[in-house]
Amino acid sequence: MRFTKIFPLTLLILSGMLLPSCLKDQEEIFDSPSSLRMQEFLDNAKATLTSSQQGWIFDYYPDRDLSYGGYVYTVKFDESNVTVGCELAPGKFETSLYKLTDDNGPILSFDSYNSLMHYFSTPSSGQYQALDGDFEFRIMDVTDDLITLKGNRTGNTMYLHRLDSDPAQYLNGIKTNAEKQIFSSVSGTIGSTAAIADIDIDVNYMDITVNETTTGEYFLHTPTGIRFMQPVEVNGATISELNFTFDGAKNVGTYSGSDSNGNQVNLSGSLSPYYTFISDFSGAFTFSYGSSTVDVNLVPDEASNTVTIEGISPGFNLVATYNKSQGSLDLSSQTVYASNSFLILFAAGTSSSFYPGTGAAGVVFVKDPENPSTFVASPNKQPNSAACANNFIIVLFDGTSYYLSEAPWLINNSYTVADVKALIKK
Repeated sequence: MRFTKIFPLTLLILSGMLLPSCLKDQEEIFDSPSSLRMQEFLDNAKATLTSSQQGWIFDYYPDRDLSYGGYVYTVKFDESNVTVGCELAPGKFETSLYKLTDDNGPILSFDSYNSLMHYFSTPSSGQYQALDGDFEFRIMDVTDDLITLKGNRTGNTMYLHRLDSDPAQYLNGIKTNAEKQIFSSVSGTIGSTAAIADIDIDVNYMDITVNETTTGEYFLHTPTGIRFMQPVEVNGATISELNFTFDGAKNVGTYSGSDSNGNQVNLSGSLSPYYTFISDFSGAFTFSYGSSTVDVNLVPDEASNTVTIEGISPGFNLVATYNKSQGSLDLSSQTVYASNSFLILFAAGTSSSFYPGTGAAGVVFVKDPENPSTFVASPNKQPNSAACANNFIIVLFDGTSYYLSEAPWLINNSYTVADVKALIKK
C-alpha cells in the first residue's frame, strides 16, 4: 500500500522537474516557425539545383506498375527556368518554368508545359491517364551530388545525379549504348559462381539467377551500361550498375562490373543471325507481294518502336511495329484513314474473310541470314494470322457495313494485296 501512495507523488515531482527541461529542449530544437524552416529547406534545395553548371541526370520511373522501366532526362536549372532533355529525343531540348513550393512537404514542380517532361503525364483521347507519369515530386533528401525525389502520382522513388558532362553528349551516349542492348538472356559468372540474367528489354527489367535463387530489378540506361532502380542483392552482395560492351564482329554483348563485395561480374550473350536493329529498317525498300512490287521508304521511330512505310499508296502510309526483343517488324491490320463518316482499313485477309481488328492478324518480316538485305514475310502468330495467309485487303467501313475500297486508297490500283513476300532493302 505504501508503494501505491508514494508512486503518484514521486511521478508528480519528477514531472515537475522534467517539464521545464522539455520545454527548454523544444525551444532549442524548434527555435523558428515551421514555415521558416520549410523556406530554408527549399532555399537550400534551389541553391543545390542551380549550382550544377551542366545540370542533373534525372532517373525517371513513370507508371505505378513500372510498365516501361526507367528513362533518363537531363535537367538544368536557373532561377526560374529548367532546360529539359530526354533519351527519347536526343538532341532536342526544351525550356519551361519550374517552382519549389510547400504542399504538405517540399515539392519540386515542373508546372508549365514541356513536351519532354510531360510526355508521360499528358493524357490523350485513348489514354485519359496518359502513361501514368509524374511532373510534381516530393523532395526527400538533398546532398551536393544526389537529390532523392518521390513522384506525387506514382510514389516511385527517383533520383537527380549531378551531371559533369555536356547533356547532349550524355544523352547521345545513352542512345549509342542502349540501342545495342537487345539481349534477352546473358550468362557467365559473378565471382567464381555461375550466373544467368534474363532481360525483358521492353520494360527494362533484369532477373539474375545464382545458385537457383533469382532476384530482379528495373533499370535505366547510361552511356556505359545500366543503372538499377535499387541495388540488386545477389549472393549476399549488391549490384548497383553494370557496364555494357558490344562486339559487332561477333554479335556478342557483355555486361560487366563488380558487386559490393568486389566480386567481378561478367555476363555475355550472342545475337541471333535473324536479328535486325530498328535503325536498319530505314531508307528505300521494295515491298514485294504476289507478282507485284511497290517502292517504299521506311522511317523508324525508336521512341515508339514503330516504322512508317511511306509511299505504299497515294492515300495512306502504313505503320509497322518493331519487336525489339526479336529484332523483327510486324505489319498487321490497322486504320489508315479516318473521317467523320467512314474509315479506311488495311485488313488482313481476303474479300470473303478478313480481320480488321487493329494490331491482330498480319505478317512479320524477319531477316534472311543468307541475304541480309531481304526481310521475309510470314504469319505473325497473332489470332487468325495463319488463316490470312499473308493476304491483305483495303476496305471502307461506314459504321455499319464494309465496302471494297476505291481510289485514292488503293495499292497499285487494287484493293487486294495478296501473298505478301518480303521487304527488300535497296
